[in-house]
Amino acid sequence: MKADCHTHSIFSSDGKLSIEEMLNIALERGLSYLAVTDHIDFDALLPKNRAPSYWKQPDVDLYCAEVERLKPVAEKNGIFLAFGAEMGFDPDAAAQTPACELIERLPFDVIINSVHFAGGLDLYFPEFFEGRTKKQAYDLYLDAVYDSLFARFSFDIVGHLGYVTRQAPYPDKQLKLSESGEKIDRILKRIIHTDKTLEVNTNHGLNANEEILARYFELGGRNVSFGSDAHHGGLCDGWEQATATLKRIGFSELSVFKSRKREGVKI
Repeated sequence: MKADCHTHSIFSSDGKLSIEEMLNIALERGLSYLAVTDHIDFDALLPKNRAPSYWKQPDVDLYCAEVERLKPVAEKNGIFLAFGAEMGFDPDAAAQTPACELIERLPFDVIINSVHFAGGLDLYFPEFFEGRTKKQAYDLYLDAVYDSLFARFSFDIVGHLGYVTRQAPYPDKQLKLSESGEKIDRILKRIIHTDKTLEVNTNHGLNANEEILARYFELGGRNVSFGSDAHHGGLCDGWEQATATLKRIGFSELSVFKSRKREGVKI
């Protein structure tokens, strides 16, 4: 069973395809589960976080209605279409309160909790790294991820642990236990303690990477999800590499979510 728990449609500022087009691709690629998790970023609305000027919030009610319209179409083709969100985290109540209200109001299947901002900047852009050593930049990011695990809004998946590495300018940009083990461990232990799910995201390599996934397994973590983080239709891109890595470590199943309830599917 191919299952992609992290994808984006035109309801995200950086998404390129309609949900209907994504469903057609899912059918071609043999998916049985597709979660559309468009960006809902109350964090990006805060003045302290300098979001790109083109970044807009989706019309969430219209987004919800489109997923609900297409759910029966997907079901007829053997696909569970999940209504999801990638919720950007910020500790400020101005971001968390509307996130709580929205999650309570709409019939989400799955919520991804992702950290994109630290120190007022999106970690995807070069400005974040200017004047910072690798340790300074990565420590700032990992502290933000740890804080996100105490979010007031409910969530299911911890998104792309290692996002900071995507555009990092350092010669060796890998997130390593030898350099950040204490901070990584406290994140993984918190995920396990709260029974959340760690995402294996294949956009820009594996995040979390194999070393961190192995450490998660060693600590007792078993809940993992697959996410292509596709913005242009690359549903399940990286599936073979990710599932082979997980099997090598010892994982036997992936998590999917329906009506905010986790289900295990064999790898």
